[in-house]
Amino acid sequence: MAQIKTKEEIENIKKACKETDAIFKNVLKILHRSDLWKTHEITEVKLRDFILGEIKKKGLKPSFPPIVTSGKNAGNDIHPKSTDKKLSGFVIIDLGVKVNGYCSDMTRTVFVGTPTIEQKKIYDLVLQSEVAGIKEVKSGVHTYKIDEVCRKSLGRYAKYFIHMTGHGVGRLIHENPKIYFKLTKPVLAENMIITVEPGVYIKNKLGIRIEDTILVNKKGSVILTKSNKSLIII
Repeated sequence: MAQIKTKEEIENIKKACKETDAIFKNVLKILHRSDLWKTHEITEVKLRDFILGEIKKKGLKPSFPPIVTSGKNAGNDIHPKSTDKKLSGFVIIDLGVKVNGYCSDMTRTVFVGTPTIEQKKIYDLVLQSEVAGIKEVKSGVHTYKIDEVCRKSLGRYAKYFIHMTGHGVGRLIHENPKIYFKLTKPVLAENMIITVEPGVYIKNKLGIRIEDTILVNKKGSVILTKSNKSLIII
């Protein structure tokens, strides 16, 4: 059954999203510190542990174990374990926190190194896909339509989009409704909170995902996670 949120529940999720944005801002500060890259390698595990440390400093708990994966690793699994591999190429950073038991969920993808024209093109396609999907979000819309729009926007790269476009968020990180073209019954309603998170995963090559937590209203939606989605190059 779809999860419609009360005003109090929405406020808790909004706060969780705000805290998530603040943590990601600190992640970018660390990644842009050239002295850290010169003195020791920043690995997937080290960045994951930094995120966990930031969550702990705020007196919060993660919504789920944060995901940090990069390069070829990022293309091989949508929920991989972080490794001791030095960050390189596209870096998927998926994180969220709980405020009073309510979750946030956000993914950003940055690039370590110098991206090729093709890599920039694929990133732009994923971003365009997410933007197109979010434009479809409003009360009364069948969720499968959001998924279809996201896949269509990816063009020939749609075959590399290997998971659902999104899900509900609340006390659990994955709630109803599920946003997937194979599920035709779910319909969005005012005050649901969902994610939209298209991605491209090319095995042994690269992975990209962009995700926001979104509040559904009558005329459209409100994006609750505000972090920059332009391609950030480290």
